[in-house]
Amino acid sequence: DIEICISDNASNDGTEEMIDVWRNNYNFPIIYRRNSVNLGPDRNFLASVSLANGDYCWIFGSDDALAKDSLAILQTYLDSQADIYLCDRKETGCDLVEIRNPHRSWLRTDDELYVFNNNLDREIYLSRCLSIGGVFSYLSSLIVKKERWDAIDFDASYIGTSYPHVFIMMSVFNTPGCLLHYISKPLVICRGDNDSFEKKGKARRILIDFIAYLKLANDFYSKNISLKRAFENVLLKERPWLYTTLAMACYGNSDEKRDLSEFYAKLGCNKNMINTVLRFGKLAYAVKNITVLKNLTKRIIK
Repeated sequence: DIEICISDNASNDGTEEMIDVWRNNYNFPIIYRRNSVNLGPDRNFLASVSLANGDYCWIFGSDDALAKDSLAILQTYLDSQADIYLCDRKETGCDLVEIRNPHRSWLRTDDELYVFNNNLDREIYLSRCLSIGGVFSYLSSLIVKKERWDAIDFDASYIGTSYPHVFIMMSVFNTPGCLLHYISKPLVICRGDNDSFEKKGKARRILIDFIAYLKLANDFYSKNISLKRAFENVLLKERPWLYTTLAMACYGNSDEKRDLSEFYAKLGCNKNMINTVLRFGKLAYAVKNITVLKNLTKRIIK
């Protein structure tokens, strides 16, 4: 049995009328609530889950799509009764037709059921993450047991980080005995060229990841240096210092460049080296747009 829960963030694009059409055409329940004012994306993420009555919630961004047969495929995994299911994604153009990456993986493994009984279990998992998608950044890859989600005492300081859901997922992840089932299949279609996090510019988009994930590292693992470092290393895989610094040299203002330098220093990178790359300016822009050099840079930092 399924239901669809929609939290409408005070839109004026005819969503409510479209919901009525869907209700007449489909025989599954659609729970719809329209906010009287725009709550902002973070609060609206949380509001959508609060509407749900099912055992599990598959949290979806408004611009993503289910891949073919994804619900049927997911159902074959539910016997594990995991607290978290994490699936991969397919990446397309904005039209959902052009295939840019047929399979973006979050972990360096095939399907696997993880049991987190202790910090070593968590550290092993983090070492297998290829990017912050492995630690729950990408909303539409997440299927979570509703009772686990509801049991978390939410920290309101994560409102405004763009990653409030990650605080909840990390809280579940750190619960003794947590079960996470990784599904190494692209069950979700991610629409490209439509990143809402880029509304304030490319440089700000880069910093969003650092602000949230450094806060998460400190809040969850400040008393465990080894686990904190393992978590921070996932961020470094997402944002390799050389290529990211070149991008910031192209797009960032002086404040944004300073912030990036400080963030990398916290991650143990050489601040003088970061600042040297940031001074390249126009040269960095040229390097970034030369395909051969761009590919070489990516190989160097892997």
